[in-house]
Amino acid sequence: MAKIKIEGVVKQLDYEFKKAFIKTVRAKFPEAEFDERELYKSFFENLVNECKRWETMPDDVIEKGDY
Repeated sequence: MAKIKIEGVVKQLDYEFKKAFIKTVRAKFPEAEFDERELYKSFFENLVNECKRWETMPDDVIEKGDY
């Protein structure tokens, strides 16, 4: 087992997460008007608060190497 710092993972993949999150919200609520930055910021904060600071991950989802 390995541990990951969830906030670090989300920050590392920030661009990809934000793009997917906004795409999903726009698809589900096409008429909604919102500030993308504020909505994603709120999502990020809620996500980090819902998770433990360090989350345990099974070995089959972690690969360590020099990439």
